[in-house]
Amino acid sequence: MLKQHVAAPSSSGPDADMVPFESRPAGAAPQAGVDEIAAGPGALAQGVRDQLAREVAEIEAATAALQRAEPTLESWTQAPVTATGKPRPVWLLVGVLWLSTALVTAGAVVAIATLAG
Repeated sequence: MLKQHVAAPSSSGPDADMVPFESRPAGAAPQAGVDEIAAGPGALAQGVRDQLAREVAEIEAATAALQRAEPTLESWTQAPVTATGKPRPVWLLVGVLWLSTALVTAGAVVAIATLAG
């Protein structure tokens, strides 16, 4: 995992992976970024490049292990399987709605005629 240590790492306790950030004084110059360090010719730049190479190798190894353990997770490599059957036509739904509306209307007319007359 890529860790960028701004302060000295603490190796005690369960939060050993967490590194506290130190605040800089107001007039301090900004620190160089990882890209600027990696572009430099010094030993620190070589260390950053080595760490990046180790991180990439670790990610590739984890990817290979995951592919061996769960090969079905790569669903994007195969076309999606259609599990649904033939859909019902829309006209059937529309017909049922019209029929139920007509029955309710006819029932209301009969009820009004019975009570009024």
